[in-house]
Amino acid sequence: MNRHFIFALCAVLGFSVSGISLAQSTPADKEAAAKAAKAAKVKFRWGKSLKAAQKQAEETGLPIVLLFTGSSWCGYCIKLEKEVLSKKEFKQGMDGVAIGVKFEFGSADFSKSKEAKTYKVTGVPAMVVVDAEGKELGRTGYIPGQTPVQYVDFFKKYMPKTAEGK
Repeated sequence: MNRHFIFALCAVLGFSVSGISLAQSTPADKEAAAKAAKAAKVKFRWGKSLKAAQKQAEETGLPIVLLFTGSSWCGYCIKLEKEVLSKKEFKQGMDGVAIGVKFEFGSADFSKSKEAKTYKVTGVPAMVVVDAEGKELGRTGYIPGQTPVQYVDFFKKYMPKTAEGK
């Protein structure tokens, strides 16, 4: 077959040739692509403002991980921090995956937290995954023996499909 015939066939079928798409992009496709590009640039860190995280989630489409912890008094919180959250595999693995918000509690003030009540968190550590509107998508906590990479894989399930390349 000659090159022109293959090119024409691809054009008719809507395939891409040499990375150039012959299909028309819709505004929704362009918006999703823009969000995915922004999402890919997000460096994971634990912020303190749910409102700021929601704004960033709206712009990127990424989920928000709410960490409820008491790392000064809670044994399992300390283990989660030491075995998972402080590890390079977790920190770097979460880049472009989610936006983090950390709620640090003393043992006496945990039950008074508005966010803990909203998400029905009854113990720490708890990690609640929410979308930009605050709707709960999933949750986890300290799981003995679970690796930082396994936690990252758990959170990747909540990424928008376009950000994952699916």
